[in-house]
Amino acid sequence: MRNPKKIGIILERIPLLSIFPSKIKNHLKVLTSLTIILLMVIPPSIGNASQDNQPPMRPWKTYPYYPPGTNITFPTDEGAHDTYEYPIEWWYVNFHLTGNMTGNEYGSMVCYFQLHRAQHDNIELRLFTISDIAEGQTYTNRKFGDLSASADHLDLTFAPFDDNYLNNLDFNQYIASNNQAVYALSKTMDTKATSMNLQLMPRIAATPIQSTPVIADDDGGGGTIQNDVWCTKTSGDDLLPFQYTLLVSGDAQQEDNQPMQLSVDMDCVKPPLIVSGDGVVDFGNDSSWYYTLTKLAVEGMITVDGINEKVTGSAWIDHQWGNFINFDPAQPPLGLRVNWEWFSIKLNDYQEIMVGDLWDRAGHRLGSYSGGLNLVDINGSLDLLDDYTITQLGYWRDPISQKIFSNQWNIIEPSHSINLIITPYYDDQMMRLFENLPPWAQQFIVYFVPCTCFWEGACTVSGTINGSPVTGSAYVELTHTYN
Repeated sequence: MRNPKKIGIILERIPLLSIFPSKIKNHLKVLTSLTIILLMVIPPSIGNASQDNQPPMRPWKTYPYYPPGTNITFPTDEGAHDTYEYPIEWWYVNFHLTGNMTGNEYGSMVCYFQLHRAQHDNIELRLFTISDIAEGQTYTNRKFGDLSASADHLDLTFAPFDDNYLNNLDFNQYIASNNQAVYALSKTMDTKATSMNLQLMPRIAATPIQSTPVIADDDGGGGTIQNDVWCTKTSGDDLLPFQYTLLVSGDAQQEDNQPMQLSVDMDCVKPPLIVSGDGVVDFGNDSSWYYTLTKLAVEGMITVDGINEKVTGSAWIDHQWGNFINFDPAQPPLGLRVNWEWFSIKLNDYQEIMVGDLWDRAGHRLGSYSGGLNLVDINGSLDLLDDYTITQLGYWRDPISQKIFSNQWNIIEPSHSINLIITPYYDDQMMRLFENLPPWAQQFIVYFVPCTCFWEGACTVSGTINGSPVTGSAYVELTHTYN
């Protein structure tokens, strides 16, 4: 506390007090001194307790929410869209998590696909990966199944089929129309160990999964779910805006086939990023609607490689729907008509970056996957930057598919002096949809359907923005290859 005598000396020097008589002046000095002392000793928080003890105002965190400059609305566009108008749609989330018991760092990705073919039923697919960063090991699970999705909010239920189900893709027709390519490809494959069987995709009736996946509860015991679930949380009959629960379970495709599970709650702490400003990105002859939730607080449980523990961390959600897919056997290859190198970046200064480059299947760069570099500031405001470059600093060959992927990158943008280096925690963070097939068979499938094998992994970030050093974490997705 300050010395009252010193305060009195200061008050003597205030000119205004000289106009009062001596007695009144003394009273004023005492009163003023007491007031100053009280202001010094009362904690500042009392004066603005209503602000400090309340969460920050988030006018966006309500339903319905209508972001400016776009036709995307919430919660409606968190749900499913018309499959005839938009034959491809996915709901994607990646995680950076820390185990509360072991301190292990994990990356994870979950994605649900709805693919509509006019001549057949929908293809519905779920991909699930966990990257154990300390061990340098990625565990993956792929399931075809029935995806039920609400049309007016996020409410997905996925009932997986057993592993015999390959969804009746008509590879026989495709192979027959590409005999020369099949012959040329077969010459490059090792067929000594196993004779080549072109009937890779037999027409097998779908069989619902019989086993019940187990999701661990808080005390490490077993809670069970019949199917995967990803939904907006509720309170009574009301949706809780931008709060979600995800339950996903499967057995790793890797040799040990151990259970891998994720059971988490997510709470969005920034408003939605409407990608490119209006939510529409141009893919040449195709297009996509696209929004992202760049920062969600996460807590829950993880099971991987025999470890079951609580985790906390952060998540990033992407939702896209559009027409950028090909199912026509007469126009190879099947699958996505474009490919990309895509980056979701979370920095320690509470900014996020989403950026990516786009190529056609012939290897010609089409431009930006994301309508520019999307820079999200601490308050969630978007700065869309066109003049960026992504330079590949290294490459890595997948030993199974023999595809070459980039594996380190330099992102530069001059107006904000952005200069970032993105580096994978380790090289082999592949998602192979048919991990358990022999290498020659995987190469064969990837030749005809390239998107069945891609790189998806956790990375570190370092560099500078506007001259200040930054660090962070990233998730990178690579469907573009260099061979």
